[in-house]
Amino acid sequence: MSATDNLDLLLAEIDLLKADLHLQCAEIDPALQQQLDIVYTHDSLRLEDGCLDLAETGMVIKHGLMLPGKPMTDNLTALNHYQSIQFIREQAAEQNLLSISTLQKIHIMLSRGLQHQLGGAYRNQSAHLLNGETAPSADHIPQQLAEQLQWLNKDGVFLHPVVFAAEAHLRLLALQPFQNNNGVCARLMMNLILLSEGFPIMTIASNTPTRNAYIKAFNLAQTGQPLEWQQFIAEQVMLNCQNLLRTLQS
Repeated sequence: MSATDNLDLLLAEIDLLKADLHLQCAEIDPALQQQLDIVYTHDSLRLEDGCLDLAETGMVIKHGLMLPGKPMTDNLTALNHYQSIQFIREQAAEQNLLSISTLQKIHIMLSRGLQHQLGGAYRNQSAHLLNGETAPSADHIPQQLAEQLQWLNKDGVFLHPVVFAAEAHLRLLALQPFQNNNGVCARLMMNLILLSEGFPIMTIASNTPTRNAYIKAFNLAQTGQPLEWQQFIAEQVMLNCQNLLRTLQS
């Protein structure tokens, strides 16, 4: 069986899981949704070397606590990320097209109380990708980002939603448009697409095996093997759907 066939089967299984989730629960309980958002915040920030564990992330988000002994930046970053999730959920409900403005608003929210002067501003210096290679020149970011979003809005919508979300994630990671928070932004944009298509929010676990698989899939995509990346993202979507369905059925 080819890699394409494997991906097609995985996407078909994901569609069935999505239908099962909608039959099981038309709307997720707010307390469960908050916990899912806390887990997502924890894992997404740990992928960027954040130092808060899951319990600490929950304390910051639920109670607004600035945890002693932890860098203030980590506390604020967790709060900012959680608020950014609420923003993309609102955007998904409105079915808005992907735009530079939306991406910049996400980045501004992530930068609140931190390096606010960098919020929404394109980087003006060199950057490196997950594989260590140099990202596109800063001078090319405005044009390349506009082209990428135009392609996503024009052609991406004809892809399966999971592949569409994976492609948006990949293209932002490969461009690194901002000085910081590019990985976090890319995952939020991916989830904006998934939420707008009726999928639950998707978390990429921060454990070492999953992190390594994430980086490996990105590296393969950068060498002309995009199916490996799409397969990885689809597997994560399926895992998240399965976990949520088990929770709802318990």
